[in-house]
This record gives sequence, structure tokens and C-alpha cells, in this order.
Amino acid sequence: MPEQGRQSPDPEHQSGAQQSDPPAAKPNEQGGAPSLDHAKEASDDQKANLSSNPTHPLEKFAEEKTSKK
Repeated sequence: MPEQGRQSPDPEHQSGAQQSDPPAAKPNEQGGAPSLDHAKEASDDQKANLSSNPTHPLEKFAEEKTSKK
């Protein structure tokens, strides 16, 4: 009987990863992440919808408070 605790299975019952199968050949080239062009396009689309110079929510109040009457 094998000793108590966590033990590897017998070689005939091991999975490929346990039997030294090579890891993914090119893990960074599996197509999971969007391309850099896509990121630039998405950024440009978001920037196109922004107003050029938005006003601060309290800007009008601050101007009224500090203006000389």
C-alpha cells in the first residue's frame, strides 16, 4: 500500500502534462488578445465623442462667488 498523502499516479495513469508533454508552443500567439490596431481604433472612437474642453461642474458657481459685483 502506498504511503499516505498526495502522491502522483502511476505512470500508466498519468496525464500528458504529468508525463512531460511540452507546454503550449507559442502561448502569446494564440489569438486571445485584440490587436494593437484594435486598441487604437477603440481609443480614437472614445476620444471622438468627447467635448473638446468640458466645463467643471462648479466652474459657474466659483465664478459667481469670486466675481466682483
